[in-house]
Amino acid sequence: MTGSLSAQNLSVRYETPQGAVNALRHVDIEASPGEVIGIVGESGCGKSTLVTALANLLPANARVEGSIVYNGTDLVGLDAHRQRMLRGDEIALVGQDPMTAFNPVLTIGDQLVDFQHRRRDLSRGQKKERIAAMLARVGIADAARRMASYPHELSGGMRQRVAIAAALLTDPGLLIADEPTTALDVTMEAQIIHLLRELRREFNGIIIVVSHHLGVIAELCDRVYVMYAGEVVEEGGVDAIFHDARHPYTQALLACDPARFHDRLERLPTIPGTLPSLLAPPAGCVYASRCDRAFAPCLTVLPPKVTVSTRHAARCHAVAA
Repeated sequence: MTGSLSAQNLSVRYETPQGAVNALRHVDIEASPGEVIGIVGESGCGKSTLVTALANLLPANARVEGSIVYNGTDLVGLDAHRQRMLRGDEIALVGQDPMTAFNPVLTIGDQLVDFQHRRRDLSRGQKKERIAAMLARVGIADAARRMASYPHELSGGMRQRVAIAAALLTDPGLLIADEPTTALDVTMEAQIIHLLRELRREFNGIIIVVSHHLGVIAELCDRVYVMYAGEVVEEGGVDAIFHDARHPYTQALLACDPARFHDRLERLPTIPGTLPSLLAPPAGCVYASRCDRAFAPCLTVLPPKVTVSTRHAARCHAVAA
């Protein structure tokens, strides 16, 4: 069963010996069945913390506030057993690193059978038939031979395809792909993007794609959330974000996209400055110290959420002015 997803006022902090790291602050996101949602931002902005929270896989030192409601159930505060049941039946995660996604001493086939351990209605033979069909669906030929292979016998691109197949075998309503192309070369990256684009035509659940690669987001997503220093600073349809960005950070991020430059450059453009400390986030706008449009209120007052158009909003004093 597929259902809607809504996170409201979601905050996550990590308790560390140095103090509390405010990795996520007051995040609101929503998604409906059939949508592909993109989450984009530079490294350290909170993308992986957000999707790890959505999948209920945060480490023991994490403290969560706010709500995450999926299909009518608030995931925050669920006991461990209910969390495991939900992940096994409804929520699946494809991680960044296909090299470590599988047990190296078990064959691919045995591991994919184990992924279906909740399907008591199927025999082992029937589960293997589902595996063969799913491997073919994600573009892996000669399924019988691949099922007998060990992970190290597959290329990185093939392992990522198998990881996607493993996630889909659970029939999830929510599929999270966390930087699915990061560990792959350019050719394999293009193949995985093509695969995900094909899958979205058949998959009626929610897909969340996390990436710092703007091209991946533009290719795959319907709506985009732009994150910076643990906050969502802009949200909107993919066309609005890429062609009518309003937040200075989103504009700077797009200006640094290598795909926008057709001539050879001696040095790629960057955003000056550094991320603020998440041990003590700024009182005002988190981007103020790097923003060329910042003025007095940006330093001391949290920026308002400004509605630009239907389902397009930015948290920015300059946009509100």
